[in-house]
Amino acid sequence: MDIYKIPVSKKQDMEKILATDPVFRLSVTTKDSTVFNQSGFLYLILEGSEERLKIARDMLSKISENIKEEEKIKVQELIENERKNVYDSLGSIFG
Repeated sequence: MDIYKIPVSKKQDMEKILATDPVFRLSVTTKDSTVFNQSGFLYLILEGSEERLKIARDMLSKISENIKEEEKIKVQELIENERKNVYDSLGSIFG
């Protein structure tokens, strides 16, 4: 899992990068920074093969800001909790 901090002003650049082959084949999740009571940027979470992630890293390094390890952990925990809630909800529906 790779996590990037993208300024909102670079959103169009991010979308162009995400549309390129083979980057578009990655699993993509975006979260607005307001989920952490901040503003002005997006968190971009990419998952997939290491080969495709490497290509995405090279391209996104030009538009992303440095992200602290503690921020990465918070974003990762948020994503994992959301996924767990979805799985729990589906379990109660199809239980």
